[in-house]
Amino acid sequence: MYLLVRIVIRIEPFGKYDKVVLTGEKRNAITRDVLESLLKLGCEREVIVTNEGPVFSAGLDLSVFLESKERVLEYLFTIHKLIKKFLDCDKRIIAYIKGDVYGLGVELLYFLDYAVAASEALKFSLQGINFGLFPPYTVSIGKYLFSYGHLRIMLSRDFTAGEAFRFGIVSEIGQLSPERLFSPPEHIGAFVKAKRWIMERVDEAVPYLYKLAEAATSEETRSRIKKFFTGNRGKS
Repeated sequence: MYLLVRIVIRIEPFGKYDKVVLTGEKRNAITRDVLESLLKLGCEREVIVTNEGPVFSAGLDLSVFLESKERVLEYLFTIHKLIKKFLDCDKRIIAYIKGDVYGLGVELLYFLDYAVAASEALKFSLQGINFGLFPPYTVSIGKYLFSYGHLRIMLSRDFTAGEAFRFGIVSEIGQLSPERLFSPPEHIGAFVKAKRWIMERVDEAVPYLYKLAEAATSEETRSRIKKFFTGNRGKS
């Protein structure tokens, strides 16, 4: 077992898997440090991503959106690079969700091979919309992944892991039992991965990354983010 410097994620052997544990810093927001560490992961072994603490992922690092538009775009395209890495990985990537999930944390689940939520009561939320930070992958390629009715809920309110299971974001509810999953031989593995066809669609999100950078660096959005930070400092 070893600790990646400055973050945030810990990697442990777990049978044939590498278990990547998000350790709770900044409520497991997808910071630049987290992105850098996840991009360094190899695809030689299958991976389980899980969390410590009450939040699986807080999603986007809001502090980035107080920086220049160029820095915001750099951050968003690093996220896009990570997503394409997930999709291109020959080995299976599984999420075991033991806490609430927000924003980009929800969207990253779309690009994994399997997702297990520990409890159907866990909260899923794309609430960044309230700041002006819309979920770029949901609004661009969500139409290929979800029904209109499910998208209407996802883009309007918080929902539970039980609902996420019905929408198809979560594969099952309960304890993680990776031994129950199929183990196809490598020469057919690429053909039986449901995520392989998403690679053909994922770049449709690129124009929305530019739109998000524009919206996120507006005075209105930055004012809402600053107000959120101020309110949280008042609670600490």
